Amino acid sequence: MIALPLFLLAGGFTWLFWRADMRAGVLIAALVCGYALATSPLSNAIDGIGTGIGAAVSSANDSAASK
Repeated sequence: MIALPLFLLAGGFTWLFWRADMRAGVLIAALVCGYALATSPLSNAIDGIGTGIGAAVSSANDSAASK
């Protein structure tokens, strides 16, 4: 369960580095933030949201092509 506090800290550092215009810091903090989300208990829910968005876009493309 350390992934969620790590995500919050990395998100805070991402914002801080963004405001300070430190591009390398933003990159590193964003990578840590992504890693924390990928290893968190929320990863299955995040994956489901991505799958749903992909299915919706694909369905919209299919219905637009058939018109």
